[in-house]
Amino acid sequence: MNADQITQPAAWPEGVIGRYLTVGGATVDIQHDAYYVYDTEPTSTVAKCGGCLDTHTEQWAEYADSFDGGTSWADKEARKWAQAHAETCRALPRPEVTQ
Repeated sequence: MNADQITQPAAWPEGVIGRYLTVGGATVDIQHDAYYVYDTEPTSTVAKCGGCLDTHTEQWAEYADSFDGGTSWADKEARKWAQAHAETCRALPRPEVTQ
């Protein structure tokens, strides 16, 4: 394979801080998001599968006694879930909607 044949992966969607590839070829994306609809700032870390749409949420408040208000602990727990889910999920990536 020469340099002309090497392809670069597509850029991650805005706000995605982690991405895992599932067995079926979909991705599990991790981002910071508001937990409640009335929150104006992110308050949780969310992992969502782009194939089966399974979702896992870690609220920062559960880890609030850590040095950063719980962000790093919630990120760590979301990454654990995303990795475990990606290892077993066989759902295919959902096609993009075109109009």
